[in-house]
Amino acid sequence: MIARTGLLIVGALLLAACGGEDASGTSTGDPVSGVDSNEVDDGGERLPDVDLVDLATGETSSLTAIEGPAVINLWATWCAPCRAEIPDFEEVHQARGDEIRFVGINVGEDASAAQEFIDDIGATYDQFADPGGDVSTALRATAMPVTVVIDADGTITTRHLGPLDQEGLDEAIDEAIGLTQG
Repeated sequence: MIARTGLLIVGALLLAACGGEDASGTSTGDPVSGVDSNEVDDGGERLPDVDLVDLATGETSSLTAIEGPAVINLWATWCAPCRAEIPDFEEVHQARGDEIRFVGINVGEDASAAQEFIDDIGATYDQFADPGGDVSTALRATAMPVTVVIDADGTITTRHLGPLDQEGLDEAIDEAIGLTQG
């Protein structure tokens, strides 16, 4: 009986730790994956100064060199939601690439493997590598994918943890370019 009660308590604690609501009643994330997929208004935060490697040229540049408005998507080849959303990002890029720049950043992997994946999937927007994971650390990304949208001044207007569909991406773009109020 004691062992059974102990198992019930452990199970309840594990379920509570995976997600739910905080004291204010705000969702803390998906109860299965633990990913917080809520958008966060960062109140004027700017991109961190972190080095990136251009997958096409091998040249090094800084994340701060990305001029807005821009959609910046952190991804990895091992991340199933990342792999699923990149074709959607490509579709929105094809439709709205004249309004906003699209940038993909592969996190923590070999640049040649990342480029091979991008070639296979057919993404045509700018791609960079962050083999050390410095971008995700600087942006406080606790899971992937992560999408950050910046406005023309380089101010972060949206940070989204978890997969983002075309509708959500369009809404974030509209906010960044001033078509809606956030």
